[in-house]
Amino acid sequence: MALLIGRYEYALDATNRLSIPPKFRETLTKESGLQFYLTSGREGCLYLFLPSQFEKLANDLQNFVTRDKEAERATTRKFFSEAMQVEPDSAGRILIPEYLRRHAGLGARVLVQGAGHRAEIWDWRRWNSYTKSKVEPAYRSVSKTLPI
Repeated sequence: MALLIGRYEYALDATNRLSIPPKFRETLTKESGLQFYLTSGREGCLYLFLPSQFEKLANDLQNFVTRDKEAERATTRKFFSEAMQVEPDSAGRILIPEYLRRHAGLGARVLVQGAGHRAEIWDWRRWNSYTKSKVEPAYRSVSKTLPI
């Protein structure tokens, strides 16, 4: 399984294009893929998937069963309606559509970071705030039990 790791700071350009880290593009090429999948993520970020990971997640979601059928349908609708294929241009940039830019509150400074089976795209300020309020306390707590 290909992992996306690392943290990279970029700027969103005037036409809402964002550079994708070269390492992530290399991983896409190794997968024989031309396009990533981009969609809204939790906690106010965007998710960027390799094709293999998106297809696995999409399959899992289609086979997910819950007692609350309305919530199940709503989740499936949101996931698939907000997802799109994005192909890096010759400079390694992807276009972030307005509805996803609004979802993530993307400003000029953007963080693209690996999160294992996906990458996450964060507004730099939003990420720093989220890190202080959620990531650091969770890491302090959970890391005590991890073999790292």
